[in-house]
Amino acid sequence: MSRFAVAFSLVTALSSVAVAAPSFAKAPPDASFSAAASPPVEVPLGDRTDAAASRAPITRASLRASVRAMLIENRTANLARFRAYRLAGSYPSNLYTGGALNVWRDPAGKFCAAATIIRASGETALVEQIAQDDNFIRLATVTSGPLMDWILTSGLTQAELALIQRPFMPVTNRPQLDEPITASISPKLRAREDARLAKLYKRIDAALVRNQRTSLDAAVDRLIKNPKLAWQLVHADRSTQS
Repeated sequence: MSRFAVAFSLVTALSSVAVAAPSFAKAPPDASFSAAASPPVEVPLGDRTDAAASRAPITRASLRASVRAMLIENRTANLARFRAYRLAGSYPSNLYTGGALNVWRDPAGKFCAAATIIRASGETALVEQIAQDDNFIRLATVTSGPLMDWILTSGLTQAELALIQRPFMPVTNRPQLDEPITASISPKLRAREDARLAKLYKRIDAALVRNQRTSLDAAVDRLIKNPKLAWQLVHADRSTQS
């Protein structure tokens, strides 16, 4: 079977999971997934010497299991990155407004928790681009693009990442939206904000652990609704094992 036919048969099989599969990177609504038995679908694992070993059957059930395994791995790594950020206690400063605000990167180059996790996963260029294009981005409102792809394959739900990306309270008495670099940080406000965030992140960490099973199910359901991205995640992992 040619590589094109193999890929086509896989996409066709995956599409049966969702009646109308969304376009690549489109954030679909959460939905349940039926893992009913189906004929195996051959998936190319990359260029290997042994032609017979370079293909392995994947059913809908085994695809879901493979996706879940990958998301568990990614979730574990991302939670470790979040904890390292929380324990480091070096958070960005809101020098822009007099109220709560999502700050992706502050004038000193410090990133928010979500941005730090994504950077640590290897997506440095993506994080830097977001800082330039939309420094006050809210992950809860993202619907498409490379950032949505990362969210879908992170092992965390979009709601969990929005929870991690908490807005920051101001740490200056003279916020300046246009020229924040000239604003001075109040030591008192900075200390109070650090203490608030440390307690808040600790509670969020505990909630992420407590809700892991339910969140993983939701993350798998959502990724399975994007067949192309799900295939890429599983195929990339299987290729590295070849």
